[in-house]
Amino acid sequence: MNVLGLSFSDHEASAALVVDGKLTVAIARERITRLKRDGIRWGGCRLDLSPAIQYCLDAAGLSFDDVGLVVWSHTDHLPPEEVCGLWTGEGGGFDLASKPSLAIPHHFAHACGAYYSSPFRGEAAVLVADGAGGTLGGLLRNCAGPEPEAIRSGAAAVQNLSPHEGDNVRELESFYRFGPGGGEVLRKVFGHWCSIGAVYGHVSKLVFGDYLDAGKTMGLAPYGRPSDKRMFFADAGTEEMRAFTRMPSPERAALEAKIERWRRLTTSTNYKSDLLTDFTASLQLETEEALLTHARWIGRRTGLTRLCFTGGVALNCVANTRLAEETDFEEVFVPPCPGDDGISVGCALYGASLHGEVLPVEHASYLGRRYSHTPAEVEASGLERCFEGEDVFESVAREIASGAVVAWYEAGAEMGPRALGHRSFLADPRRADVRDRLNAEVKRREMFRPFAPVVLSDAVPEYFVESNPSYFMSFVAQVRDDKQQVIPAVTHVDGSARYQVLREQDNPTLHRLIAAFGRQTGIPMLLNTSFNRAGEPLVETPADAARCVVASTADYLVVDKAVYRNVTTGKLWRDAEFIGAAKATGDTRNAQTH
Repeated sequence: MNVLGLSFSDHEASAALVVDGKLTVAIARERITRLKRDGIRWGGCRLDLSPAIQYCLDAAGLSFDDVGLVVWSHTDHLPPEEVCGLWTGEGGGFDLASKPSLAIPHHFAHACGAYYSSPFRGEAAVLVADGAGGTLGGLLRNCAGPEPEAIRSGAAAVQNLSPHEGDNVRELESFYRFGPGGGEVLRKVFGHWCSIGAVYGHVSKLVFGDYLDAGKTMGLAPYGRPSDKRMFFADAGTEEMRAFTRMPSPERAALEAKIERWRRLTTSTNYKSDLLTDFTASLQLETEEALLTHARWIGRRTGLTRLCFTGGVALNCVANTRLAEETDFEEVFVPPCPGDDGISVGCALYGASLHGEVLPVEHASYLGRRYSHTPAEVEASGLERCFEGEDVFESVAREIASGAVVAWYEAGAEMGPRALGHRSFLADPRRADVRDRLNAEVKRREMFRPFAPVVLSDAVPEYFVESNPSYFMSFVAQVRDDKQQVIPAVTHVDGSARYQVLREQDNPTLHRLIAAFGRQTGIPMLLNTSFNRAGEPLVETPADAARCVVASTADYLVVDKAVYRNVTTGKLWRDAEFIGAAKATGDTRNAQTH
């Protein structure tokens, strides 16, 4: 059975394919169209997923005739015949109506994607939190799976925070128990755009101009001090089943008016004012506390020791870390694509589960297709081949240690927003100057935003106080006090780092590069950030990669171990500058490694 999963989502619409029980390939439409967040209400505003479907079929060497089942989720839980009609009207290239198909609820698709791609083979609790899922009425009328009957029969607890909206209320947070036999919905919170994720998105739009810029909000919060009083979330539900809704707060409204005025009257890109930092710090703390309440409830309700957390809110690494540290769950798993791009993965895996055909997912992130390339194709953008005949890993590590920014491209791309070593900019974690260059020149983004380290698994205890292994940059860890000045480029203002733990089996080539860098510098990690510029999705093809390197002024591009130098710009940050700065601060051990 080959199962095609489709996500007709507001943003990051996507497709995924399971072949004989194995999750084989997945792609967000934005990677193909090059329209950031391409979806029904963002990006291209189209329903047609034909490019993503064809991508998946080509990667697996299949045709549409080979697909035995199509499972989809629509952001509004529309009737299947309406989805097919809209698809046809949009000029879709595949006849979805010709295939056996079923539609599943938005939150259930999130839950399936998390559980079936997790390392958990037994039972696990699953918590879903996002801006909003599909409507209650559409779920009951148009969706398959275990949820509709559980809600109708009263087997699932339903909390409606906006009863005046009738059937138009949307999924806010959902609670499940999953096991080898499938998923069971325990509780669902419905309402009208008053979820934990919606409130966070509102602040992100207020401060940064985009509802989906929650990552920026999370990065700004550590610069501030949270208020002693609640401003964002009011308690709802019962004492036993606490829920949260948007709080009517005169204090918050007054602060929001000040922020709106600031946005209108200033062109400054300095976000580190007390007004903004304290406001976002307060939001972050209240968000964490609300999620802890939800996680503790499902822990008590199920008695399980494993939790999967997913939905767009699960991109909040700081909150994820508190779930791992401050609940009774022994293991917490967050998939690399917890947002709406992961919906298609959940759809495809659920379809496979109906046939008893879900194989363990080897790596839940590297789901893109592979590309071949020729040197001429890359050199046409203004790059030249270099280091031929040399050890690639030693040569590239040497250049990174001397201050170069290296674009690292290999195999299939990551699924999800965070680069994990297949589509990455890599740099020296010791150099604060490189961090500033990455923000100002390479990435073209706000200067307060932090960067992540990718660290060899054996070295984690030496540098970090770890509570939960972070293989997908889903958690943060405190950098040990004596290491914060050693790796300033990846240490945030509060001493934390959104780190990636790298095991050799996950990415042998990146592991070899970091090992080479460690031998040369004594530091077994690199700065790792996504291979894109502000407003762009991650690069997909070698041609995308070459264009991005030239536009970004990065120094080198490595495509499947072939190294190219960017001849359109010289290195702007030289060894002598760094060695001088290191001596001035007394960090001569690192300077001597050059």
